Amino acid sequence: MFTQSSFRISCILAMLLLSTSATAGQNWEYLVKTYPLLGNDGALTQALNKLGEQQWELVNCAKGSAKLTCIFKRPTKGA
Repeated sequence: MFTQSSFRISCILAMLLLSTSATAGQNWEYLVKTYPLLGNDGALTQALNKLGEQQWELVNCAKGSAKLTCIFKRPTKGA
């Protein structure tokens, strides 16, 4: 059974997959990360910057109760 949060994430992933499939010759890999909402923006910023250094692009975030679920994408290696 889907929770509201997991249903929302599934819808977002489906939209991402449909929208990026039209890009000729480009393949993507996706990453879903969940962060606790502790009021520590510095730690979250540091985590996001570290993923950015690894070429992950933040696509969307969904706020749940006491957590933030973020979806990232990057081109697959060799693409």
